[in-house]
Amino acid sequence: MEFVFTLIKNALLAFVGFIAFLFVIALLFGKRKTKRWEYEAEFLDQSGREFGEFDIELSKIEKEEPDFTFKAELSLRHSRLVDGADVQVLLDELLVLRGTVETPGRIRLGNSHIVNALTEARPGQEARVLIDRFEVAAAALVPD
Repeated sequence: MEFVFTLIKNALLAFVGFIAFLFVIALLFGKRKTKRWEYEAEFLDQSGREFGEFDIELSKIEKEEPDFTFKAELSLRHSRLVDGADVQVLLDELLVLRGTVETPGRIRLGNSHIVNALTEARPGQEARVLIDRFEVAAAALVPD
């Protein structure tokens, strides 16, 4: 019986040691990301369900990027998203993202669609989504 307890104890110690080893390796060789700020705006329908999200951040990956880089992403599902429609994302009247619908009903805009890179943003700024110049969503930025 004592042999079984010793075996279980050694197995648990080996497992904890392995996890600690993986943690140390991740600290030594992992990428470190420094964020100056990060915000999101969630677009909700009348019933409170999310149909889209706009994320922005100013960050850099240590040892890979010398300066902070603006990153933005829009994910949206909407019936007005027809093939070829022009989608714009504005933040307090400044055009941030712009792209064209390729898959009817949904769109995903990322860093390659950035029109104006931001250096500053603050909570409460209004993010608006326009489809063919018609506003379909608006929400305030909140910390992410």
